[in-house]
Amino acid sequence: MRVLRAWLRRILAGKTERRLATVILVTTMVPLAVALYLATSMFRQAAAIWFNPEVGEQLDRGVDIYKDYVKAVKDDLKHQTVAMVANPVMRDAAKRHDIESLESEVDAVFPQFPDLATLSVEDASGQVLSRRDRGRPVDAATERSLQIKRAFSDDDGAPTLVATFAVSRKRMDELESAGVVVSRYHQLETSRVELYQGYIRVFAILLGITALMTIVLGSALARGLTKRINRLGAAINVVAQGDLSVRVPVTGSDELTDLARTFNRMIAEMAQSRARIEFLQRVGAWQDMAQRLAHEIKNPLTPIQLAVQECHKKYAGDDPRYRQLLDLTLEIVEEEVGTLRRLVGNFSNFARLPHAELVEANLVDFLRDCEAQLGHLEDPSLGEGSADNEPLATQNVEIRWDLPEAPIRVAVDRQMLRRVLVNLVRNSVQAIRDANTRKAASEHDAHASGGDSVLGHVVVSAEREGDGARIVVEDDGPGIIDSVRGRIFDPYFTTKSDGTGLGLAIVKKVVVEHGGEIEATVSHRLGGARFVLRLPGMKILSIAAAAREARERALQQGVETVNP
Repeated sequence: MRVLRAWLRRILAGKTERRLATVILVTTMVPLAVALYLATSMFRQAAAIWFNPEVGEQLDRGVDIYKDYVKAVKDDLKHQTVAMVANPVMRDAAKRHDIESLESEVDAVFPQFPDLATLSVEDASGQVLSRRDRGRPVDAATERSLQIKRAFSDDDGAPTLVATFAVSRKRMDELESAGVVVSRYHQLETSRVELYQGYIRVFAILLGITALMTIVLGSALARGLTKRINRLGAAINVVAQGDLSVRVPVTGSDELTDLARTFNRMIAEMAQSRARIEFLQRVGAWQDMAQRLAHEIKNPLTPIQLAVQECHKKYAGDDPRYRQLLDLTLEIVEEEVGTLRRLVGNFSNFARLPHAELVEANLVDFLRDCEAQLGHLEDPSLGEGSADNEPLATQNVEIRWDLPEAPIRVAVDRQMLRRVLVNLVRNSVQAIRDANTRKAASEHDAHASGGDSVLGHVVVSAEREGDGARIVVEDDGPGIIDSVRGRIFDPYFTTKSDGTGLGLAIVKKVVVEHGGEIEATVSHRLGGARFVLRLPGMKILSIAAAAREARERALQQGVETVNP
């Protein structure tokens, strides 16, 4: 008993497992024990009823009746054969071997005996003189054949009548089965005590096997459930410690499966929300730094420029080399001051970047408006341009828009999302032109970056994705190398010698404030860079409204927000 108890405790390690296994064992064993008791009682009563002399006598009598019936059938068929042999016309024709008369008489006699299957007349050598059949063979499934031969006379060499009868197989089979049943009954009657004890042993063995299988299967079922519950509990503890990368395996098709799937979706949304909040906090910190940096740089620029201009203006000497030095100094200072002013302007614009105010719109119509407006990429106010803030021409770069006909309802801030598209398309165009410029410089080919040939292609496409939408901007330019792909959305990170690293940071901030996501990959279709922008459905409006109310409430209470 101790060994069994220890074994059970080792199998059923947890309380929940033991409880579930116990419930399964009880619910299985109680009906089985009741069924065993009822079966035993019924077996005893049935044995008392079945195994008695009267039942045995009646069964023997029934078998005798079947035997008499079969004997009567066979005797009747023999009598029919005798009657056919006694036909004088047929007998005379058979003795004379008059085939024509014999066949005529066989045709006349055959229909008079409905049980006949075939009827033939043979001579002493076994040659068939005449033969008729009913037109179908004996069906072995429902009929049995009985062949009876009878000579037309006692003389040697007399012709023989061969009659094959088809009788119902049912009665014959019933006789055989009845004989088997009666024989088995008498055997059981002589050994019913042993049979009773055998059934009791079988039921006992079945009861033990059922109990063992119930414990094993119950423990397996309980362990599967508790394992998944423990796995979910462990994941919750990990989440409580701040790790949102944990996921629970989704197995099965029950309520725990739905719970695991919901848990994973909740953690994924929490991770996305945390990433968005952290990104917005970082961007807010960078915006605050950009505002301070713009203020600190902007103030001394004017005095520096005025001082150099005053020195250049006050010199009245006639030294040509000194005059040339002053001219060069004034030119350099004014050029660099202009560059710093443009840099300060970019910092100021980034610091004053507003929050997205989302309204319902048809994304397809919005993108068609952008298609018409993005022909004015030369306007430097539309986004981050080159280092000198010169307009970026789009000539020799084909921009194609693949837009669906069906409307896609989303929540957008039209002005800010338009700025996102401008920056993405501008970056693609500039990357294509810079790559061709470098190629022309390396190959000394004047036609590589000039002329009317198309230098590259930019494709903007959109489609519905779930409840929201997906916008893709891809090109056939040089693409983005893997080592910097994870940092391209960080503020002030740039791979350009004359860039500020604010364009893609602004893009991601706007997308995040739309409740969406953006990722940079490789375009398998064009071979260059591919930016995938995902926007949620209309439910983001309620979230944005709640966030806007929270910001307004914080401002009213005098709480500092992340963004100035």
